[in-house]
Amino acid sequence: MKFPILFLWISLIFLCSLSLISKDTKQVSSTENRVESILPTTPESGSPWGDSSERLETIPLLNLIDEKNSQKRWQDASKEYSTAIDHFELGRKTIEKRKEDSKKEIYYEDRYEWQKQIRKENKEKEFQKQLFDLRSQTVGRLVKGMNLLEKIENPKVKESAPYLDLKSGIFREYIKHQEAFKNYLQVIDFAEKYIELSSKNEGEAEPHRLLALSYEKMEQTAIRSKNQELYYEFKELKKKHLLRFAEIHYGRDSKEYAKIEEKVGKDF
Repeated sequence: MKFPILFLWISLIFLCSLSLISKDTKQVSSTENRVESILPTTPESGSPWGDSSERLETIPLLNLIDEKNSQKRWQDASKEYSTAIDHFELGRKTIEKRKEDSKKEIYYEDRYEWQKQIRKENKEKEFQKQLFDLRSQTVGRLVKGMNLLEKIENPKVKESAPYLDLKSGIFREYIKHQEAFKNYLQVIDFAEKYIELSSKNEGEAEPHRLLALSYEKMEQTAIRSKNQELYYEFKELKKKHLLRFAEIHYGRDSKEYAKIEEKVGKDF
């Protein structure tokens, strides 16, 4: 007779945990993209996270790269980084021009509106595929640059500003593309690594904004998979980076910070 009672208790505990997640699910679904609604959609003006990616070719080596292997790997990684940026920007502009040109094209065989709409949608899919392929090629170059930097073992080099700036630049570009791919776990992984690289990086608002957005996406995924433990973990991390973003971007004494702090305090 003990087994049915034990089973009943386990069932009740399970149902209670489901009801807790279910309750939070309703709150999240009723305020879809709520972090996005209170955060800027673009990086700060002048931020290295903006559209104009930072070039590092002019950074001096400062006589720190005293081993031939370290110097060559640093230079090769820098070349991969520069090539990745140039290749993507050129490719993106080419795709944008094709899109503009396609709007001027007239297809007389498309007599009906639905035919024009289908052609327009197919064209858009074609351009999205081209952009996806371009991003994938760019990510490949950035990963190659990362691997080259990882092979450098000289402690002086790894602590130098040129090394950290180059690694930060590669991480930034990689994170941008992973966000475009909606690979939020990759965004989280590399944004956390980016912050750990230096206090300068930690003091930038943009990585915290991206982390708050990405942790919310993962929070929603945890809700859908009914993983309560992960749900609360992601939720706390979201709130942590949301507050840190507000502190850097607006200042602790600002009205905006106070408003975000109030939302966080309500466990939203």
